Amino acid sequence: MRWAKFLLKIPNNWMTWLLQDHGISIKVFNCMPYEHKGGRGLIRLSSNENIDAILDLIRNRREVIRTCFSYASDRTIVGEVVIDKCAACMALKQSDCFMVSSKSTVEGWLEWTVAAENNSAIHDLIDRLKRNGCEVDFTRISNFSGGSSLTQRQDEILQFAYSNGFYEYPRRIHLRDLSRIFKVSPSTISEILRAGHRRIFSEYFVNPLKFEV
Repeated sequence: MRWAKFLLKIPNNWMTWLLQDHGISIKVFNCMPYEHKGGRGLIRLSSNENIDAILDLIRNRREVIRTCFSYASDRTIVGEVVIDKCAACMALKQSDCFMVSSKSTVEGWLEWTVAAENNSAIHDLIDRLKRNGCEVDFTRISNFSGGSSLTQRQDEILQFAYSNGFYEYPRRIHLRDLSRIFKVSPSTISEILRAGHRRIFSEYFVNPLKFEV
């Protein structure tokens, strides 16, 4: 597999608009097409601004069909946004690439990490994004030998915990918060995290170069 990172600005999109005008952080955990031209995303949004006001701004955007958010903390919300048109989702749907992650950076850019079988598929995705009106600042393509042995559930919870400050000191999110968000007991969350840690550590110490992207 080949992995690529690049910066992206999506035209007429609530994320690009919000990142340019407000002090927020956005992480997309999952992105999929919606109907013919739209998209659905599982989003984590953090801001020092008034979160309720930010939510109103998102809901009032013309392209936003619906939202469903829950509070992870006073400054962080997690939920789904559905939009009727998404130039990036359309390009991704038509390509042979998979979006691994998407997160906000400075000056309104999103950083996408995508995976594909070969370089040609990645360059095809970038061409499609540009044809759909997206701004793309390509960064790099890297090899990735082998795949993670994490289960989908472990990967989902570990990524969410990491992105929301579970591993920071002091922690920005706690086991009880993860338990509430993922609707399992704190002991179950703790065991999922421990099992994920064991798999990551065992893979890393056997072949640390596979984690360089």
